[in-house]
Amino acid sequence: MKKLIIIFLFIVSLFFGCSRVSDEVLLQAREAVKNGALIVDVRTPKEFKVKHIAGAINVPIAEIMKNNINLHKDKELVLYCRTGSRSSVSAKVLRKQGWKVYDVATQSDWERSVKLTR
Repeated sequence: MKKLIIIFLFIVSLFFGCSRVSDEVLLQAREAVKNGALIVDVRTPKEFKVKHIAGAINVPIAEIMKNNINLHKDKELVLYCRTGSRSSVSAKVLRKQGWKVYDVATQSDWERSVKLTR
């Protein structure tokens, strides 16, 4: 049953998980990184090797789905991938496992300019 739910979430995210992250979430994620959160690229090692955010670590979605990750739950995580689909699914799974997660969707979203509102 758990595998069916994960597969369903993955399929749904392929269609709806690619939306652009809000400026508010992006600013919160950037602040979290300043305070020690880990930037996690959930793509394959091959994709990660080609290009990734400076300082990011690679924890492929396949490892997250197997609950085969070696990260402390006291660390906040900032996730991204190529389109936002895999990061969306990974964020849902990791939140259920107890992590504080920010999903910034893509490297382009992470690097984009945002308007500061006060």
